[in-house]
Amino acid sequence: MKQELIDQLFLVTSQEANRQGLPITITVVDTGGHVRAVLRQEGCSYFALESSRHKAITASQLQMPSHVVGEIGEKFPALQASFKANPDISGLPGGFPIRWAGSVVGGLGIAGGNFEQDQAIGAAAIATLPTD
Repeated sequence: MKQELIDQLFLVTSQEANRQGLPITITVVDTGGHVRAVLRQEGCSYFALESSRHKAITASQLQMPSHVVGEIGEKFPALQASFKANPDISGLPGGFPIRWAGSVVGGLGIAGGNFEQDQAIGAAAIATLPTD
């Protein structure tokens, strides 16, 4: 994943959070779940740091938005139990796979607002990426 892509995601997410007057934490991970970049805005909760990382890892590793993982877990209790056994998996809204040239190249995690805000900010950033 190129730095320019990370910069673009940070720019869009920061602009949307600022527009809402909301301090957030943004985490980008690669396909191995390793953190590539983190931005914690002034005034954002301490807890948002790990939450955004877990959302990004979930989206990258499972190649689906974190809220979808949460919905699947609600439908299948055995699967939910396996998710709970792995502290890096999050079913909270705000995690998105980053797709580039038809492949998942990483994950984006947003935390700091309520679930709807995290989801909307992340979706706005992902929507700026080209689709193929």
